[in-house]
Amino acid sequence: MTRDVKSHEITPQEIKVAENQILEQQSRVDYDIRDFPIAFIVENFDKGEYFVPEYQREYVWSNEYKVRLIESLLLGLPIPLIFLSDTETGELEIVDGVQRISTLSSFVNNELRLEGLKKLTSINGFYFKNLPPSQQRKLNSKSLRVIVLRSNTKEDIRKELFNRLNTSSLKASDSEVRKGSYGGDFMDFVIRLASNPKLLEVAPISEKQLKRQENIEFVLRFFAYSNNYKNFKHGVQSFIDEYIEDVESSFNEEVMENEFNSMLEFALKYFPIGFRKTKRSKTTPRVRFESLSVGINLALRKNETLVPYELNTWLESDEFKRLTTSDGSNSKTRVANRIEFVRDNLLDEARKWQ
Repeated sequence: MTRDVKSHEITPQEIKVAENQILEQQSRVDYDIRDFPIAFIVENFDKGEYFVPEYQREYVWSNEYKVRLIESLLLGLPIPLIFLSDTETGELEIVDGVQRISTLSSFVNNELRLEGLKKLTSINGFYFKNLPPSQQRKLNSKSLRVIVLRSNTKEDIRKELFNRLNTSSLKASDSEVRKGSYGGDFMDFVIRLASNPKLLEVAPISEKQLKRQENIEFVLRFFAYSNNYKNFKHGVQSFIDEYIEDVESSFNEEVMENEFNSMLEFALKYFPIGFRKTKRSKTTPRVRFESLSVGINLALRKNETLVPYELNTWLESDEFKRLTTSDGSNSKTRVANRIEFVRDNLLDEARKWQ
């Protein structure tokens, strides 16, 4: 029977039971704190001395995350703890840190080429062997803090640790990170436009998404793709970050605000359910928002008085659905195709009815 926490007064007996339970669970976790040089970690990983259990994730980091880790280490920034566990065979099981260790191995073994670095731009294009010898030695000798669970720690505890490390913290959203990383007039301008209630009327999002500032993400994507989509390569977040840096000192607030407002007014007038997928939809997928908002903007740039008459003929087509599915949606070709599909259909409609 579940007790009513609000009205129940905790008894001394319950406190004693709680203490015993906590002590019993604490006794199941035994560990050492060690500092291992990167060269040592990589050598043992390459020799197969580290065991990767089934519950660990696959090596799924993109190059963007890999080179960011290497840049952080070269800058002298701290990285999260690595968790290992002794086993009866003498191997060390990787409880958390497979992707970091495998990234270090691929870099030290000259399999990872640095590209897209934001701070250390002079070493873009470098492999480990191209670094100055002093920096190679410093990286190899740099020690990482490692928590090593003793071999008497049961597998269920190791799994629980892995699960908690990877699910217990709420990762900052892209927009939350940018608000902390980028100041200045442009981000102030974007935040102001994101508060326009018409944006949520056209492209509704959940309360949770609003708290995570998805509306700011929408505005940033609108401008980045409207003005630079043909230069999109890969990695949406790096694309947007670079756009923010490029436009900060050169953006035309009046022109950009007029385009944003014109897009919203057009959508409110001609799209009965806004950018929703259906009348019942409560949120707007990013891919759908990008294709429609940017496509409208590009069409209005060519014909500011255009009037669509048969939106549903292409809006509900299999082709539009294919272009706006999440699978492969951020390839360079897909980005251009879905934006230009909307732009061209709007312009074709206008010409057809003139």
